Amino acid sequence: MSVAVGLDARAGNLAAHGWETATGADLLTVARELAATGVDAFVVTEIDRDGTLEGPDLEGLASVVSAVEVPVIASGGVGSLADLVALAGLESSGRKLGGAIVGRALYEGTVSLEGAVARLGELEGIG
Repeated sequence: MSVAVGLDARAGNLAAHGWETATGADLLTVARELAATGVDAFVVTEIDRDGTLEGPDLEGLASVVSAVEVPVIASGGVGSLADLVALAGLESSGRKLGGAIVGRALYEGTVSLEGAVARLGELEGIG
């Protein structure tokens, strides 16, 4: 079985208890520590972008991707196919993002799942 850890942060600082409590812990420091324990992946949510459809935090995600060797899955902010294309192109320290979570954009109809899968497949050379 694989274990993915959710890291919910606001401007690089981890939060807990429904995002209401700042932990004082740094996202990158904790990610490095947990990666060293054998965690299989991280789901990284930028709290202030989650559910906004305003685009993901590309810079913050790039920092996490370069900080750890395990897959990083983006969560929060995806509002369009262009956002998914930008995430697919995200690369830092020779590593790419492991994936993305799309929620509200599907429910609101701003992203078509079929269209996203087809376009991202084209970018990967499999579509």
